[in-house]
Amino acid sequence: MPIAALIFIPIWLGAAAINMWLGVSRAGFSVAEELPVFLAVFAIPAVVAWFIWWKFS
Repeated sequence: MPIAALIFIPIWLGAAAINMWLGVSRAGFSVAEELPVFLAVFAIPAVVAWFIWWKFS
C-alpha cells in the first residue's frame, strides 16, 4: 500500500496536468483561471496519498 501511494502521485500529476492542458487549449480558459483548479485537483489526492505512505511506511 505505501509503494502504491508513492506511485500514484506522479501518475496523478500527469492526469491533472492533462486536465489543465485540456482546460486551457480546448475549453478556452487562461492558465491563471485553470491553475487554482489544477492545484485543487492534484493537491488533495496527492496529500492523502502522501499521508498514507507516511503513516504506513
